[in-house]
Amino acid sequence: MAVTVRFVICLHSHQPVGNLDHVFEAIYRESYAPFLDVFADHPEIPLSLHYSGPLFEWLDQHHPEYLDRVAAMAASGQAEIMGGAFYEPILALLPSRDRIDQVRRMDRYIRERFGVQKAGFWLAERVWEQALVADMADAGVDFTLVDHTHFNYGGFEGVPSGYFTAEDRGRTIDIFPINEKLRYMIPFSEPDEIVDYLATFQNRSVNEAVVVYADDGEKFGSWPGTTKRVYTEKWLDRFLTVLAANRDWLQVTTFTEARDALTSSGLAYLPDASYREMMGWVLNPGQQERLEALYGELEDDPSRAIFVRGGSYRNFRRKYPESFHMYARMLDLSRRVTTETGRKHLHMAQCNCAYWHGVFGGIYLPHLRGAVYEQLIRGEQQEPAEPAMASRDLDMDGKPEWILNNDAMKLIVDPDRGGRLISWDLKSVGTNFQATFSRQPEAYHRYVREGAGGNDMQGVHDTPSLKEPDLEQHLVYDRYQRLSLVDHVFDTMPGIEDLAAGLPETSLAVVNRPMGAAVEQDILKLTDPRFHVNKTIQLDDDTIRLIYETGKPEHSFLAIEWNLFALSADAPDKGFFQDGTFIGNAGVRAELDGRELTFRDAYRQFAIRFQLDRDARFILAPVYTINLSESGIEKVFQNASLLMVVPMPVESPLTIHVQCQQTRH
Repeated sequence: MAVTVRFVICLHSHQPVGNLDHVFEAIYRESYAPFLDVFADHPEIPLSLHYSGPLFEWLDQHHPEYLDRVAAMAASGQAEIMGGAFYEPILALLPSRDRIDQVRRMDRYIRERFGVQKAGFWLAERVWEQALVADMADAGVDFTLVDHTHFNYGGFEGVPSGYFTAEDRGRTIDIFPINEKLRYMIPFSEPDEIVDYLATFQNRSVNEAVVVYADDGEKFGSWPGTTKRVYTEKWLDRFLTVLAANRDWLQVTTFTEARDALTSSGLAYLPDASYREMMGWVLNPGQQERLEALYGELEDDPSRAIFVRGGSYRNFRRKYPESFHMYARMLDLSRRVTTETGRKHLHMAQCNCAYWHGVFGGIYLPHLRGAVYEQLIRGEQQEPAEPAMASRDLDMDGKPEWILNNDAMKLIVDPDRGGRLISWDLKSVGTNFQATFSRQPEAYHRYVREGAGGNDMQGVHDTPSLKEPDLEQHLVYDRYQRLSLVDHVFDTMPGIEDLAAGLPETSLAVVNRPMGAAVEQDILKLTDPRFHVNKTIQLDDDTIRLIYETGKPEHSFLAIEWNLFALSADAPDKGFFQDGTFIGNAGVRAELDGRELTFRDAYRQFAIRFQLDRDARFILAPVYTINLSESGIEKVFQNASLLMVVPMPVESPLTIHVQCQQTRH
């Protein structure tokens, strides 16, 4: 017998920590505000709303009237407000205490701001691991959502449409499957087509007739082409009208109402997974292309397609070393944090977007990486001071890094990889100059090479558009991570093109050589028994003091590479100067000789002055990546790259002073 189909509409809205204020405002006007305007005309249609903590905080500051509207909808029963982890971390990557604290932070906010209890839990990026259940239950989570494909990977056939119970070590929470097909249909299919699809669930038993649509709020106005479709062409209004017209068999409801009306459909043990696209993005380009081809072959055979999936979200830490270093710094702070203020900064640094990349993840966005480091630096400043010199294995490779620390700066040096500088904090301005990024192949780069890409995308998973011409010239890949104190040796003087291309002719054996490390008083001494390019590092107030010594040379030039996190290539408030003369903005390409070079950033209020004890060639070149966003493929400035070149042999020790000071406008 045909039964009532219960249909849940859930909107998840999120903006990351560190996103630009004008981006928040634009998406508010394009998506968040007009969406509620339409629902105000359909008070009979309930929905579930989730907002991340960073978005809640921005709305509270800039549009509190919007949150008042949400509160009124919750009071009237039209909306339930979903909980989550406040700063939208990937829960699986956090220690248990941080998981629970993030959940409880969100619960408190919802209770105090809206006067209601949270309903369920939004699992960021639907990154599911069964071992999360115990911590989620301890944090007071009663139910959450994952894609129905998670259930398929766990042995469920077809599209499960009830809710189920997940168990781990005797603890349980309920779990709803999100209908993946609806994510692709809404809002791109006509409302009648969607209702026809919902009608196919009428033959389910009463206990299973729950269908969930859950997707991003930004999809309704901020995705390409959706403002016209959703609001100008009144797609959303027409969709809600059609739902109401079919209320004789189609009941639009909330998760809470569905759980109250029905019982669990049984236990669900699901394997580690995220949504299908995410598990493809974590793979290398060749693997992604093979996976896409395999999905294409199995498109008409879903019974076999359920046995195919990509990789684990955790592998983003392996794919992008920049992600892993942020993660390692985050865990290091988590182990040491004791204060409530420090804990808030830690939680903000756990916001997921800067740790991965696909269409949405923002590790390629400098301001998001910078925001993570700012929160880590601010969090560390709330805790007891670290010693001036310490050694511990931050990157968990079995080999220790060295940490040099004072009131002004914190340096992290990796002796096992050429003694390079992997982290460089200027504490007063909350900036890590090594929040840099290296260039590597991505699967979507094939669209750049092919010159493909339409301009009329109907969704972010369609063929992406190319947002500017001549992107192919920037498809250059680095063979080593673009950090600082990276040493090179050359037979001939390198130039701008060599630096921009990642110094392809340099000896990677020198770049990556393991070095011995020893400490004498407050000086870190790094020795190179193979190539005899040795260096010492000393942190003295606001200055890094470096001394280079070389043995019998086999090459003609020693070059020391620095990569600076500079945010913008052409902003007028930052650039390079020599002896007071302006050389160019952060993205300048230049070669000049001398003993001094200064980088100034008026926006972040600091200056870095490099001073050598002899003449050197300074080579400057920008580093750009080609990456994918919701609106297409674009060029993004990542680093200001600097190479200091001196002749070999170094007859007397080469001394370099690097002074970092906070400045004022």
